[in-house]
Amino acid sequence: MRLPQVRVTVNSRCKRSCFYCRPSGEAVATQAGTDLDPDRLITVASAVRAQGVDGIKLTGGDPALYEPLVEVVRRLRQEAGMREVEVISRHPRIGELAPALAEAGTTLFNVSLDTLDAGLHKEICGVDDHAEVLTAIRRCVATGVPVKVNVVVMSGINTPEIERLIAFCEDAGVHSVKLLDVIKDLGESSESFTRRLEIKRKVQLPDLYVPLEELAGEMRARAIDEEVVQQGGLGHPMTVFTMPSGTKVVIKDSSAGAWYGAVCRGCPLFPC
Repeated sequence: MRLPQVRVTVNSRCKRSCFYCRPSGEAVATQAGTDLDPDRLITVASAVRAQGVDGIKLTGGDPALYEPLVEVVRRLRQEAGMREVEVISRHPRIGELAPALAEAGTTLFNVSLDTLDAGLHKEICGVDDHAEVLTAIRRCVATGVPVKVNVVVMSGINTPEIERLIAFCEDAGVHSVKLLDVIKDLGESSESFTRRLEIKRKVQLPDLYVPLEELAGEMRARAIDEEVVQQGGLGHPMTVFTMPSGTKVVIKDSSAGAWYGAVCRGCPLFPC
């Protein structure tokens, strides 16, 4: 049985401006105070669960800044009957909430970390909170709930430290590290922060693209296992390498099937 992935945008603000990104599900111009009503979310989630889907991802904005987050996770598990609830965040507050979220039933923490250099972190996301993000990752790990760390691989920016980033995650007890390439088309939309990249680095987003197969070869050389997975049997095919430490390195290569590019540009919701 193949099931679709369900992602829900719970709020519209993340309080950072990563130059390879844009707000997920909400536009840059979306006004503040448009957080999703918890009752409406539980109603929709219950209907989705009735159709056989038993997992949901909470994104934003940033769920760590969504005040009813702990309550919503508990209700998704207890009322809607969701078996898996993944919380996606890049804000340090996720570490403060981690124990309560774990108790409420969160089954996966998904946190972003693109560099081990505090100065570079500030340049990438516009916020000087690198040490706090590292602490948040460790706090999430300490709950015993699996933690996934997302790393966007960017040529000339963080490619020399990918191995060190993976080593940090292995040492911290992170369950998996997902390596992603940049979505080259995001700069063609006004709803992005790519202008920051042009100002700071004098380059365009496509200039940061790195074919992830190059990194896959390095991972393959020291992995003890390799497989290709798809979420729900329908999602993007991803290569997963299991390292000797037990940490999994996931390669999500856009050339393997992400729906971006010319086929999307006529859509009024681009980039969706």
